[in-house]
Amino acid sequence: MDTTLTITNLLAFLFWVRLWSQPDRDLYFNPFLSAPTRLTDRILDFLHPVLPLPGRLMSLLLLVFLLVFRALALHNIFAQGPWTIAVGTIFSFAPAESGLPGALRFSALHFLFFVVRFWGVFVLLQLLTPVPRRDRATEAFHFAALPLSALRRWLQVALLVAANAILVYELSLSSTAQIPAEIRARMATLPMLADFRHAPVFVCLVAFSLTDLLMMSWQLMFALLVGAFFALVLQNPALNAVCGEGIGTLLGVTRRRLVVGMIDLTPLLYMFVVYLLYSLLCAFLLAMMAKYA
Repeated sequence: MDTTLTITNLLAFLFWVRLWSQPDRDLYFNPFLSAPTRLTDRILDFLHPVLPLPGRLMSLLLLVFLLVFRALALHNIFAQGPWTIAVGTIFSFAPAESGLPGALRFSALHFLFFVVRFWGVFVLLQLLTPVPRRDRATEAFHFAALPLSALRRWLQVALLVAANAILVYELSLSSTAQIPAEIRARMATLPMLADFRHAPVFVCLVAFSLTDLLMMSWQLMFALLVGAFFALVLQNPALNAVCGEGIGTLLGVTRRRLVVGMIDLTPLLYMFVVYLLYSLLCAFLLAMMAKYA
């Protein structure tokens, strides 16, 4: 289920980015951008004789179609499966409304959470690199984070917080919480945990959602490391260059590298620090929720 959701989110994300781009004015010599752009353009060109619509409108229709098709497919194939959205990797939310309407709403919410968490990674990169970089990976991140990346940095942070708050509130209205056993055992200290619209609990859940950008950063670094490994095995210099630049961009302004022999362990150290920080923040927020709920 998780793999299917990730793949469909990535495919839908291509059309989401296409909504905010202007391909007629842009030249895609950037390898991070050229392949996804050619893919979406070929799909749009293939459908244009049937749907003679502007590119952005056609991309919007395809995005909606993908989310609806995913809801239909997963609702019928995995009717009893784990269709949930995790916040802070602690709380899982399942559709409160059974049947297809709940699946449709959750399909849209799952994709929007994916977009907002990607935005969070971009904002984190902006904070780590006060001076804008001009490399290809940074350009690709800026392109994929539209329309957020077109705003000033303080507006980016404000929009990120607002988007997380809106999504968490919608999640609290349209879903039921699935609480882990170790947390359920502490229900005596979390009297309002059942009502996720209670103000202190809601604020903590929004903070949990914001910390998920760290886990998204961890997952992106892991994916790039896997890509770099396959590039080394397959002796593919293009893939190795793309993954190397992506890793460098995620590391931000890091200048010191942890190199042992011929191996650069800095990405692994990055993953360790990010995961440790994420775990500490989640533990702190859970303690705050228990104290003020």
